[in-house]
Amino acid sequence: MRSVQSRVLASGALLSLTLIFACSSTSDSSNPNGASGNSGSSVGGTSAHAGTSSAAGSTAQAGSNAQGGASAGNAGTSAAGSAGSAGSVAQAGSAGTSADGCASALLCDDFEKYTTGMPPGSPWTNNANGGTVTVDATHVHSGTHAVKFAAALSTDANSYRSLMINLQNSMLLPTMDNVVYGRMMFFLDSAPTMSVHWTFIDGQGKVPGQNYHSVYRYGGQLPITNGADFVGSQLMANYDTPDSYATPAVGPSSDCWLHSDKVVVPVGAWACAEWKFDGAANKMQFWLNGSEVTSLAMNGTGQGCVHEDATFAWSAPSFDRIDLGFESYQADDARNLWIDDVAIGTQK
Repeated sequence: MRSVQSRVLASGALLSLTLIFACSSTSDSSNPNGASGNSGSSVGGTSAHAGTSSAAGSTAQAGSNAQGGASAGNAGTSAAGSAGSAGSVAQAGSAGTSADGCASALLCDDFEKYTTGMPPGSPWTNNANGGTVTVDATHVHSGTHAVKFAAALSTDANSYRSLMINLQNSMLLPTMDNVVYGRMMFFLDSAPTMSVHWTFIDGQGKVPGQNYHSVYRYGGQLPITNGADFVGSQLMANYDTPDSYATPAVGPSSDCWLHSDKVVVPVGAWACAEWKFDGAANKMQFWLNGSEVTSLAMNGTGQGCVHEDATFAWSAPSFDRIDLGFESYQADDARNLWIDDVAIGTQK
């Protein structure tokens, strides 16, 4: 489903991470989006392993659902009488948190404190392969700053673009129960019209007791059309073991997928993504604008695996890193994504 390039951070620590923001008061069980993915949907044209393209109908990425955080309000904003100012990074229990949910979060960030035109600073690190990652003052969800991920045009069939901000902080990650909740506001200006595997959320770490990493991803891949008209890029979950692409290979092969029930990524408007990465239950969940996309709930190999071998079994990592931004693995047009009001925590 994706190219051989991978981003992993070695760590054996155990984690439970939660991103806390609420899109609405909708309960966890809500699901207006359908119950099952489209088995057998084709992923023709996507790159599988070392330049081998996956066959149509064979690839769709596994990923389990991640629950978004549940608390309302924009992360990083301060409550009346609190000491934090808009734009500050609020850590659990620190000044600047309030009834918006930041009081129970590990981290809230609305990116107000960072320098325009530069990547966001600590606690974030970043990678910009095939584009740029900068704090932007021209397009925001709240306040005066957001993070812009500008992906350049890529023409190689096995192109790899990775524009991400990475949270890997020993004071925050890993968490005790290895469960991660998250929320972010995002604005995507356009979606791939071809079969391009792309990611905008991932959680990764080393599999406990093993010498390889695994990754939970949310993004998309298949174009949805209505006759000749392009409707959007279908959301998808993906479970992968990227160390298996190394030379020599480490750990089992996988690259498993689960397509949503024709739910597409919103474009041209701010939207709320929430997720839960549950390492203890080997499960992922995802919410869009306050409603759970139950067809993206995954706790196994989903609709299939591109590289599954005879001994493969789903094994969650100890999540020691969360990545947000835009990453893609095949030829694609230039496009921009903005992210604002991010929250991370250990409870919904």
